Amino acid sequence: MRLFIFITLFFSSIPLISQTNLPYKVGEYAAYKVSFGPIWVGYADLEITEIKTINHKPSFHIIGKGKTAPFFDWFFKVRDVYETFIDTTTLLPIEFKRDVNEGGHLINQHYSFNHLDSIVRTQDSNFYILPNSQDMLSALFYARTFKKDRILNKKSFYVPIFMDDENYYLEIKYLQNEILETKWGKINCMTFQPKMQEGRVFEDGEEMKIWISDDHNHLLLKVETKIWTGTIKAVLDDYKELKYPLSIIGE
Repeated sequence: MRLFIFITLFFSSIPLISQTNLPYKVGEYAAYKVSFGPIWVGYADLEITEIKTINHKPSFHIIGKGKTAPFFDWFFKVRDVYETFIDTTTLLPIEFKRDVNEGGHLINQHYSFNHLDSIVRTQDSNFYILPNSQDMLSALFYARTFKKDRILNKKSFYVPIFMDDENYYLEIKYLQNEILETKWGKINCMTFQPKMQEGRVFEDGEEMKIWISDDHNHLLLKVETKIWTGTIKAVLDDYKELKYPLSIIGE
């Protein structure tokens, strides 16, 4: 289950909302149902758990988890945990942890970022990173601080990502606004398409589309990824402690 890679959205070149007007707060929780075609295969959640001091810097502690539904545990058990600690001032990651078990395939990563020296330290190596680099989870929360007018004007943005001991540039293309039907009602969303370097959309044959609420929350509502065997979807199923009320059309 690669939900948190899928939602590694955005961009380093967009001016930020002021720190006092961040679109999220401690306690925010969002849960997603993950399906493959018509079949529910698992679920995932994101939570801002606390403000914690890391390297003398106050940071948002954010945890993302993904797991298969009980039935699919028999075939391909997934237990993924992602953690990022984001500097509350710069909104850049200070530490990133990844503990993945996907069908017995294990990944354990721990990155410590030094943005001043453009270095990230892993368990056994140091790597050069690009300015303002994000990890695969912090990028989403950084993205949520964008200014909408710059997105509409520029259409495409690029964000440097450090992932799996490599540097990447991710292009994010704004497509259009769409009205998304949800269990709470209709919500106006901005839709985006992430693309990797040289025109590749993540891996060959994959296409992705992301829906973000066009309100003060900039909340991730849906991710849809087409692969050669079908379509994977992650759809918001529950939320708590949003900083602002979710904007439902007609309310």
